[in-house]
Amino acid sequence: MPNIRITKPCHNCRRRRLRCDRSWPTCNKCTLSGQECLGYGKVFVWTQAIDSQGNPRPSPASGRRPGETGAFQPQAPPDSGGTRGDVAVGWALAGTGGLDPDQIHDVQVIYAEHAHDERVFRGHHQQQPLTLRGAMPGKDIVSPGEMAATDKDVCIANTPNPDHQVDMPIRAGLLGGRSLTDPLFQDLDRTSRAYITHFNDRVCRDLVARDSDSNPFRELIPLTNRHPLLLQVLIATSAIHCCNLFRPTNSIPTSLTNPGDYLAQLRLRDDSSRQILIDALTAKEKAIAYLRQAMGSLNLARSEVGSVVALAAMHFFVKFDLIDFEPRVVDEKDGEEVEKIQGWRSHLEAASIVLELLALDPTRHASTRILRDCVIADCFIYHILGSTLAETAMASRIARCGSELLEVMKRVEVNSYLSCPPEILKIILSASQLSCQGPYTDFDLAAAEQARALIDEACAFDIIAWADQLRQLPNVTDIKSRFHVASAHRSAVCLYIIRALPVVRVVYPVDANILVNDILYHLGQIHDEDPYFKATSWPTFIAGAETRDVGHRESTLKRMFAIWQICPWGYIFAAIRMLKHAWQIQDTNPESNVNWLQELKKDGYLIV
Repeated sequence: MPNIRITKPCHNCRRRRLRCDRSWPTCNKCTLSGQECLGYGKVFVWTQAIDSQGNPRPSPASGRRPGETGAFQPQAPPDSGGTRGDVAVGWALAGTGGLDPDQIHDVQVIYAEHAHDERVFRGHHQQQPLTLRGAMPGKDIVSPGEMAATDKDVCIANTPNPDHQVDMPIRAGLLGGRSLTDPLFQDLDRTSRAYITHFNDRVCRDLVARDSDSNPFRELIPLTNRHPLLLQVLIATSAIHCCNLFRPTNSIPTSLTNPGDYLAQLRLRDDSSRQILIDALTAKEKAIAYLRQAMGSLNLARSEVGSVVALAAMHFFVKFDLIDFEPRVVDEKDGEEVEKIQGWRSHLEAASIVLELLALDPTRHASTRILRDCVIADCFIYHILGSTLAETAMASRIARCGSELLEVMKRVEVNSYLSCPPEILKIILSASQLSCQGPYTDFDLAAAEQARALIDEACAFDIIAWADQLRQLPNVTDIKSRFHVASAHRSAVCLYIIRALPVVRVVYPVDANILVNDILYHLGQIHDEDPYFKATSWPTFIAGAETRDVGHRESTLKRMFAIWQICPWGYIFAAIRMLKHAWQIQDTNPESNVNWLQELKKDGYLIV
């Protein structure tokens, strides 16, 4: 032991009022209890903290800007220059020089653009008056506060706060095994803790097939104490999810071309939900700024937790875009809103840099392996499904480490939210990769044979044998639901191949209606009370876009709206919008076999 005299207990023991053994460099009592010792030196904490009784503690005068209130207002990461911001970023992702300079530059450019978009968008919504096109009268709108009184999962205030503080009820539950009064969280203001609570109680449910106490995404919550990047991105994701719980009293008209835009206008008329939206965008802007600074010091080879935090942050940026149903920015030139529907793609491009490096080293980082595998698996799924509806070389890029990523998928398939066999996902990836190498003519027999081989591979996949293997695992009792979800995805894959590679019809005539009916049959066996109901959006979309039957179209729309009620993610409205676009294309040319997929790829949405 170095000749260092420790005169004070470590920060953990002092906060918990325990006798510290004052071991160097870390306290043995913390080590035995499974906590990470914060040591004996200076600790930087968030401002606007709370005391041991849970009451707000005034921030230092120098840390409060004029006109600030106690509401959640994430502070911007300090500029570099030796300030405490350097320490915060160092905590976020420790290490030096692990990435190629070109890769670092690419990621920083991506998030420089996003930071600008969020900043301009947030300012626009704070300053501009609202207009509501085609909305119902104000008396027909249920405020989020009124809804909170009847729905235990809604976390919005009972009444709008004139100071724009979103006073969300905090339930005394556990945050990843930790109480809200745990010292790890007492430096957070009340509203930030409420957002983290909502993430723990509600958002984590949407991220896995079946929620349980072992949900790996809850392992991210204790990490927020040391990683401000992770804290801000989880707050942003939780806030935008919380904002989506706003509901008008009347049901959303199914005849609307873009129901998401309609609901967004209603939502912005309510002060509480509007402020929560601003909170979400503010936290997202903060997280992007932290990530840009941290990427310059990221060393994936030596930073065990840091690499997972980096990928998790990018992964949750994608989830933010999937949850948000109003992805708009403001054009600086004329101040008008313009659509930005492909933000998820740039996040995946950044994530692929980290994803490839992590996937190539499966033996490292055993302590975070489950969490790491779940984050990697979700990113891989987003890459695969994103390649099906976007004109991009995403499939070719991620296929370079496809075998390693499929092994990760096998390890977490029991609890993967999609509940689709990795073998089926691999076929989707291969089909997307082959499609990007086109276009093909009817004389490209080699491409036609490759497409036929993919269809044969999908049809030959034994779902019953796959289900029997899962049955042998502990705590797997929902084999019937998994079988129907997998079967629907298998037929949807065949239907996708026919549209992505139409040249296959030269050597393999396929009746698309048979595939549509098979998809709808299996989907009909999965009812809205089934946990796997939320995993059926992609096959529902593929079947719905293909069919010309009015009854099938109506049932597809009904199912999409039912998924939204259970899992309020904005990509559902994007799927509805694309379905109606596909039907318009088909109805305009009723006699022709129009390829709806090629038209929809121009929109570039992500349906998961």
